[in-house]
Amino acid sequence: MQCREYNVNQAAGVRIFNAVSLGDRLLPVGHVLTDEDVIALKAAGINRIFGAEMESGDITAPTALGMIAAKLCGDGTAYIVSSENLCRIVADRDGIFMASSDRLAKFNRLGDIFRLNSLEPYSLVKSGEIIAELETTYAVIEAAKTDEIIFSLSGNTEMFSVTDAIARKTALIYADFYGNAAETKHFTSNVRALVKNFSAMNLDFKNEYNARHEIESLADNIQRAVGDGNEVIFILPGQRSSHPRDIVPAAMNRFVDEIVNYDIPQVGASDLLIASKRGSKIIALPYAYAENSSALADMFIRQAIVSEKFNHFDFSHPQNVLLPENRELSEEEKGGLIGGGSSDSQETARVAAVILAAGSGARAGRNKLMLEVDSEPLFMKAVHAAIKSRAAPVFVVTGYNAPELENYLENIDVNIIYNANYHDGVKSSINLGLKSVPGFCDGALLIPADMPNLTAETLDKMIAAFPRGRKKHLGLLAYDGIKYNPSLWSKELYGVADIVPENAHLRAVFVEHSDYTKETKIKDAKLIADVNFPSDIEKLLQKK
Repeated sequence: MQCREYNVNQAAGVRIFNAVSLGDRLLPVGHVLTDEDVIALKAAGINRIFGAEMESGDITAPTALGMIAAKLCGDGTAYIVSSENLCRIVADRDGIFMASSDRLAKFNRLGDIFRLNSLEPYSLVKSGEIIAELETTYAVIEAAKTDEIIFSLSGNTEMFSVTDAIARKTALIYADFYGNAAETKHFTSNVRALVKNFSAMNLDFKNEYNARHEIESLADNIQRAVGDGNEVIFILPGQRSSHPRDIVPAAMNRFVDEIVNYDIPQVGASDLLIASKRGSKIIALPYAYAENSSALADMFIRQAIVSEKFNHFDFSHPQNVLLPENRELSEEEKGGLIGGGSSDSQETARVAAVILAAGSGARAGRNKLMLEVDSEPLFMKAVHAAIKSRAAPVFVVTGYNAPELENYLENIDVNIIYNANYHDGVKSSINLGLKSVPGFCDGALLIPADMPNLTAETLDKMIAAFPRGRKKHLGLLAYDGIKYNPSLWSKELYGVADIVPENAHLRAVFVEHSDYTKETKIKDAKLIADVNFPSDIEKLLQKK
């Protein structure tokens, strides 16, 4: 592709980067100039124009936008590409707009060719409402540039979707500190604000509990509310939480799995706390919730309510540029919508990938995962194989030397999970990774990050051998009668999931799972090679 200023006398066949008005004619962006156009430009006194001549490997902007939009759009969304090099994505049903601010920010850091803006994630939208816009100012784009963007999106689920606002049994816990009329009035004000702000989310307020603003009393009532089957539990504190060991967080930590955020960057309302337990969402409102209106707090609350599972990295600070609300397509644009499709039509199982890259590699004598292989770190071989496969989403569990590993993942749209307990062994990484796999996945691949020759084709064969709907399934690679990693576990078996031990050739592996084990046989031993000891590193280096 050659983009430059052209003398109009030599501009026939050039695609223009900006629309040009010629009296009653409009030459749109991307228009290919003809000999007649050149004559008209000269008659209008236009002697030079900016554009590009397409070369082998180039594609037009509308083609590129459509290819990327197809990767962005999930359930409940549709898109249309206009002649102004703009793609609009809309909701095709009423519901909750699902997106991630961090993923949007990462997309916009990938390059200067495409820009992506959206509504505030987890906001309520109506069918036909514009939820995102994708733009490029280029009329001609190298196909390789588009492929890079699509590759970066391939390690995760679709960027945008719209989900139904289903009814959820909801409870309120009042943590009395003063126990007087003024405090009751304060609680009432916060409840009114809560109901007003979330009236459209179909919260079914069923139960109320009274606790003292003390650790034991509050913890007991949280346990009681969860035991009563409340799906969403709001805590109204008697005082503002000022420290991670304060009354409310300390009480929550007595019972919940994990508090995923201890504060938000909001003056006057930073003390929002969010946690989960047995599928229940426990949300401690900021003490001054009614007085300090916070769009950020409300977004995080909506996110907690609708998310099946969440981790602390799901509640990082938003960086997305937000669109104005309540805009819709014109009737003409609605006629050209292209649906984003649904995962319900899949015949094969939907499988996630968990790449285990947290270990220190002590036995190898050095940090083996950072060993350079084909001009990139060893662990990136497994990452590339997972992304190019049908597995989605892809999780990379880091631990030892995490910043260095994560630097290589900065511009790849995968989910990074830091395992602070990586010293406890690979089992801790397996458990952490599988806890993050969304419920819509039928199973997950456990992939050691030290397998330099693993391919997407091999992973796809393992996924294809896992029929959708099978309750118990264990998939393994097999060579010469011996079982090898990666391992593929159905979600019903996450509690016992493990990787194949290194001495699998000396003893039976996973005998207790043999009734539902499916082996994918391979003919090339290189595919299952891993790096454990210095001798393995030397062999790998000798082949390069």
